[in-house]
Amino acid sequence: MRRVDRTLVPAPAVLVGDKSRGGKELAKARIFFEAKAKAEAAGAAAAGALAPATKARKKKEKTFEFSAYSDEAVKYALDKLFFGKCAYCESRYANQAPVDVEHYRPKGRIAGVANHPGYWWLAMVWDNLLPSCIDCNRRRWQDLPKFPVSLAQLLSAPEMQGGKASLGKQDLFPIAGADRATADLPGIDEEPDLVNPCVDDPEEHLVFHIDRGDPVGLVLPAFKDDVPSRRGLTSIHVYGLNRLGLVQERTRILRKLDFLSRLIDEIDKISETLLASRDKKNKTMGARLDLLVNQILDEIRAMAEPDQPYSSLVKAWSKTLKPTEGDET
Repeated sequence: MRRVDRTLVPAPAVLVGDKSRGGKELAKARIFFEAKAKAEAAGAAAAGALAPATKARKKKEKTFEFSAYSDEAVKYALDKLFFGKCAYCESRYANQAPVDVEHYRPKGRIAGVANHPGYWWLAMVWDNLLPSCIDCNRRRWQDLPKFPVSLAQLLSAPEMQGGKASLGKQDLFPIAGADRATADLPGIDEEPDLVNPCVDDPEEHLVFHIDRGDPVGLVLPAFKDDVPSRRGLTSIHVYGLNRLGLVQERTRILRKLDFLSRLIDEIDKISETLLASRDKKNKTMGARLDLLVNQILDEIRAMAEPDQPYSSLVKAWSKTLKPTEGDET
């Protein structure tokens, strides 16, 4: 996950203003949910007046159909802002399935919270929308690698790993407490337990496990004063950031980076020898090898650009290089 400045892409016109598609939908939603609240209050009063032996007949609950948030203009804007990547895991969702326009604060019910109507008034608000891959957004059974695990085991077929867990955000939205007023969302005074890449700095809550000797692409909670970030831990579980497929792909990236790093070291040694020679051809060859090293470094830098998948992983890996290597990258 990487920090994203939401102001770089303006809110789509379809969501701005009372006369926009989103504005009109909000007005209808407000009427619907206000009427629903009154009906529920009246129903509760009527049920309380019934004799103990009488049971109130439960009617099928009506739902409000939201649609403005899934407008093509919204998908285009999110795609531009996040470079076609999932806001949570940085995978390119276009490679596997259409984007899920995800509500950071769920528009419907909240899992595990009784009588919570969801944040319906934010269903069409730009600041509450994020692009997500299906696996981060939808609650599904996912394969997990065994821990500890060897690289050979990790890269083998998922069905050989054994472990499974129900992962994905869907209607989960754990709250730590009402400790922080949310300036961008008036009327909401709460401390969410999930990292929002447009509001939070993910590096304060999530870190990558970087082991140059035995690369395994795991995401871990950041520690502060020997205490793991609660929001980091919750985000890893809810978004499923250590599901097997992600760990495998991040491990492949780490292996590629380590290979490129070793290649640079070997080429540098050969180049130094050739440049120290008095032979003109050797010096020329040494200079050409230096150019090759710069090309490899450019490739590593490109992998860390915001538009690349798992760019935050590459950035974290680069910070573990030796000072001389770090100066170069």
